[in-house]
Amino acid sequence: MTPVSSSSEFSIFAEQHSSAMMKYARRRWDDVEGCEDVVVDALFIAWQKWRDRPDETLERAWLYGITFRVLANLRRARDRRQSLFVRLAMERTEENVEVDTVGTRSIRLALSKLRSNERELLRLLYWEDLSHREVAQAMGITENAVAIRVTRSRSKLRNLLVPPE
Repeated sequence: MTPVSSSSEFSIFAEQHSSAMMKYARRRWDDVEGCEDVVVDALFIAWQKWRDRPDETLERAWLYGITFRVLANLRRARDRRQSLFVRLAMERTEENVEVDTVGTRSIRLALSKLRSNERELLRLLYWEDLSHREVAQAMGITENAVAIRVTRSRSKLRNLLVPPE
């Protein structure tokens, strides 16, 4: 294939599948405007891997796989940012902060609404910087239970931090 025909083919391909990709992204991502970026990123990756694409019967599934991985990367980045935000907020104590920021206050308020074992779990992870294994030991539960409880606690905290619409 020459680059020109490859480019033309890809343009047609992208036009045929972009609507389905947008619907796929919208069903899986809460930021509607961000879905356009997801589709663009996925199409860029598809363009980079254009020569390695599967046959026509699997092209849509191939695109969904790429889009799924783009969304997974976005979720991981969002979760890392939120974890860092929580950790930084938890490290700030009233004694060493003259003016508490709105973000810190909202995190403290959200944390206060969690059950005590959920708060302690998050504090051990993000404030004390313990591993899942160490948290399991400290709390007398299994590592698997830690992973499950972390997911649930972070989800609860995230929901408490998101302003109601």
